[in-house]
Amino acid sequence: MKLPAWNRRIMGWLIFVGIMCVIPQVIPPGFVRICVFANYLAVFAMSWDILSGYTGYASFGHNFIIGIAAYGSAILSDRFGFPLYASMPIGIGVGLGAGMLFFLPGLRLRGNYFCLVTIALLIIAHHLVVAVRPDITGGTKGIIGLEAFVTGAIPHYYISLAIMAVAAIVLWRITKSDLGSIFHAIRMDEDIVSTAGLNTFKYKLIAFILSALVGSIGGVFYIHFLGAITPDTVFSIDFLLTIIIATLIGGQQSIIGPIIGAYFLTFLLEYLRIFDALAGPQRFLIYSAIALVLYMRKSSGIFGIIQNVIQLYKRKRGGGEEYAKIT
Repeated sequence: MKLPAWNRRIMGWLIFVGIMCVIPQVIPPGFVRICVFANYLAVFAMSWDILSGYTGYASFGHNFIIGIAAYGSAILSDRFGFPLYASMPIGIGVGLGAGMLFFLPGLRLRGNYFCLVTIALLIIAHHLVVAVRPDITGGTKGIIGLEAFVTGAIPHYYISLAIMAVAAIVLWRITKSDLGSIFHAIRMDEDIVSTAGLNTFKYKLIAFILSALVGSIGGVFYIHFLGAITPDTVFSIDFLLTIIIATLIGGQQSIIGPIIGAYFLTFLLEYLRIFDALAGPQRFLIYSAIALVLYMRKSSGIFGIIQNVIQLYKRKRGGGEEYAKIT
């Protein structure tokens, strides 16, 4: 007896999480740490996608929120001696609060104006962290020797996986609700949504809060996994583009897409490191070119390609049943 479509989707997520739980037991220890990076990149990509992909408000300052949250926790724990169980939640609150304070006026703008506001905030934050109270922020050198919440790559992996899985399932459920439909409608034509009597600012605010909350949580855990923070770690344009490219490669306006893109991009970068002739800028150029080609050939990304292959296989099998997406 076949499960209803909704139950199949939930089952798909549970199988996915189950497989991910087994991975550290079957791969070399060195790859576990790479998977931790991929999990956090997936969290950042999903948080960017829920605002920029679903509502169409492309944020070029997303790592402003991630960085503020990370610095908040790092400063409290390292400079003021706060225990992690206090500094990390406060850091998340600081990231969410700072994002709302500076981004809320921007949500009333549209198109290029919103993009310009967000990237300006990112640049300003980078310079402020370097110039204002370097005795607290560490200036260009940042803060090193941050306390870790667990020790060992495998415990870090399971924590990062838990954050990624919970964020993915919650965001997926939201995107499949009426709220997700309104996000998509705003992306298609915000004026029509307003004409229908809906307060578009309210729904954009909800999308932003979801994006900022997930990004802040990821940023705080990520920086304590790294054990150090510098302005270039969290406020750089390279970090921002890595998040965006992971989303585009995997497939925006989905939840599983950014996860696929994050893993693909992380392991691609790791593979390119073996070529000593390729410095950082060259590696960045290569994976940017790959992302551009993929996006031009298939705007729905790797996940869209996977969907098409599965649908083609089902048609050839003669099932004739609609493919139930898990995103």
